[in-house]
Amino acid sequence: MPQAEGERVPLSALKEAEHLPRLLVLSFGVWLYAADSTLVATVMPVAVEEIGGLPYLSWTYTLYQLGSVVTGAIAALVILRTGIVRAEIAAGSLYVFGCALSAYASDMSIMILGRLLQGMGGGGLVSLAFIGASTLFPQKLWVRIIAVISAVWGVSSLCGPLIGGYFVNIGNWRGAFWAFAIQGLVTIFVAPPLLRKHFQSRTKEIQPLPVARLCLLSIAVLAICQAGVVSSIQFAGVLCATGVALILIFIKQDSDSVNRIFPRGILNPSTVSGSGLLMICSLFMATISLTVYGPLLMYIIFGASPLVAGYIIALESLAWTLTAIITSGFRERLEPILIKIGSVFVSISMLGLVYAMPVGPLWVISLFSFIMGMGFGMSWSFVSKRIIANVPETERAHASASIPTFMRVAMALGSALSGIIANNSGFSEASSVTVAQNVAFWCFASFTPLMFVGLFTAWRVSKR
Repeated sequence: MPQAEGERVPLSALKEAEHLPRLLVLSFGVWLYAADSTLVATVMPVAVEEIGGLPYLSWTYTLYQLGSVVTGAIAALVILRTGIVRAEIAAGSLYVFGCALSAYASDMSIMILGRLLQGMGGGGLVSLAFIGASTLFPQKLWVRIIAVISAVWGVSSLCGPLIGGYFVNIGNWRGAFWAFAIQGLVTIFVAPPLLRKHFQSRTKEIQPLPVARLCLLSIAVLAICQAGVVSSIQFAGVLCATGVALILIFIKQDSDSVNRIFPRGILNPSTVSGSGLLMICSLFMATISLTVYGPLLMYIIFGASPLVAGYIIALESLAWTLTAIITSGFRERLEPILIKIGSVFVSISMLGLVYAMPVGPLWVISLFSFIMGMGFGMSWSFVSKRIIANVPETERAHASASIPTFMRVAMALGSALSGIIANNSGFSEASSVTVAQNVAFWCFASFTPLMFVGLFTAWRVSKR
């Protein structure tokens, strides 16, 4: 049952003996995925010098995202067959094996295979964390749990490049992958005692895995990811449009199936859950340019060092983390207000960056980055809770898995569209300040329609 109106859940409630161990296990899985996803920013340039394969470098990103989306999508179906403990062990094993392959890699083909397996294992661990939040804890704790998960994600994303940089500096880039392989083993061994007797498998409800639909989803994600790295603008546009079309076909087929991967109508704006997921996806797509092109644009236009630009981008994660933890303890009656204010904050920051990114100054860009993080932080946990709570109880695991899965797809699609916009302006590392300013304007202004979609759906999901 929902918590009583006006009841405030203290953060100390998570420290109870029955909650804390499970929360730590689930959060640790998020750490492994999020830190590993950004680790390669500092590791791969050095790794390529040793093993070669520069023309195929983008595939280390593409297949990592592919693996995380596909495995994350079917996490709920796997849990119904095996229970959460075996699912956690399976995901952890894939992750460890992938890290070991990348650590051993003698050429780019092995590295790419390792990154695919890391994505599969890590994506599974993240979806299991969201599923665990809604199935292993009482509903009154959902917002707190999701806030912790998002905080761990934010901190982990910041730590990944630092960890990779440390191992590069000591001349042992392979050690970075070994370090995460060892951590993956921890997940495998601690999950059984800490998660046992929770969410057992439902053997009577087993349906065959939807292999055909998973293949369709895989092709869609591949097309979208590649659209962001190909040089031909026309080909990128075709890939992007093809990917979106295939995703729509996938959603239609999945909705009509018995063994659905996601709840029926999961993107239907007339429902609370559909509005919530559309809000998350549209705002993520609309703002991803700050992460993708922000550092390079600040370097070309303002001469900002990579460290300074990195700190400015990190302000979003910092604000998100702090705001999510603080607001997760607010009373339930404030949820609709926080969701609306959060979407407004994100929109204000986006509109501000349309004008601030081309001309500065840097402190204004920093301010908007912080405001953006606050907006996501104060709304994300409450929207996620409503997405999960407003589907039938039998489909809550599926709804939980849909949140990180569609978020990753939205980020990939937003990155691809940003790349098309930038390439259409002739953008490169050697671009002039004038060209960079033009790109800085259009990489944010072009996503304004999605901002309005985010605002509209935020108001819909706020309705009781």
